[in-house]
Amino acid sequence: MARYLKAEIVSVLETMDSYGQIVGVMLVSAEEWGDKAVPIIIGAAETLSIKKGLGEVDFPRPLSHDLFMDIIEALGATVEKVTIDALVSSTYTATVYIKDRDGKTLSFDARPSDAVALAVRANAPIYIADNLEKYAEDVRKYLPPPGGKVTEE
Repeated sequence: MARYLKAEIVSVLETMDSYGQIVGVMLVSAEEWGDKAVPIIIGAAETLSIKKGLGEVDFPRPLSHDLFMDIIEALGATVEKVTIDALVSSTYTATVYIKDRDGKTLSFDARPSDAVALAVRANAPIYIADNLEKYAEDVRKYLPPPGGKVTEE
């Protein structure tokens, strides 16, 4: 069984894939990893949704994750936590834990981007499996230093 560390979303960046499509890179880190983060490629819609949930962008209408949170809350449930669990066949997996109105916790398989989009809206903790550190990269590869340019090392 994996050990989990409290995670933080370092940044959600927009970039282009090799086909010229806009995608996002979600950088997920744990305090224990220092300046390293796991880069997870996510879709453009999920990038917008996470940024909206973090308050980084505004959007005039509710997005899918806003709607889902409204439904969860209307049913008397809460997002308890989310976990980023594994890398399976080049795809990251995650789990969303929902506590229903009776206090029972239910778990749902999810994409990390969807799990994080819900967690940031619910102010729920995000955890990452510690064995995913082997996929972590130096965040300076993605984030420019203050007043500087990103450099390849």
